[in-house]
Amino acid sequence: MPSPSIVAAFDAAQQRHAEAVAALVPLLIEMALTSVAEALPGAMVLETEGEMNEDWLFTLRVRRVLDADGGVLYDMDTGHDDPGVETLIDEVGFEYLDLLLDLTGDDYLGRKTVSLPVGTGR
Repeated sequence: MPSPSIVAAFDAAQQRHAEAVAALVPLLIEMALTSVAEALPGAMVLETEGEMNEDWLFTLRVRRVLDADGGVLYDMDTGHDDPGVETLIDEVGFEYLDLLLDLTGDDYLGRKTVSLPVGTGR
């Protein structure tokens, strides 16, 4: 059985980890949205799909990008005329969204909507 001091140190470390994750999540979302908005001005919402791929890795990918009024700026099924937008969307998935999924466990598995919390960011 672990000593009370080890349990207390573990609990404190676990609390610091939870606080760090809580701080990182909105930053990752803002970084993802800001990156997408560079190519798709007005981007405010990412509709995503989180799943385990054929290599048994969890991935979170953008399916659609919406503006503030719900207008579709990008749809994975139809793609985009600019290959640079397609590349950027993929990079956002690899760089930011996969880490978001790693940090939050199964919170973003399946189809989800990702946007900034009210009162933050842009």
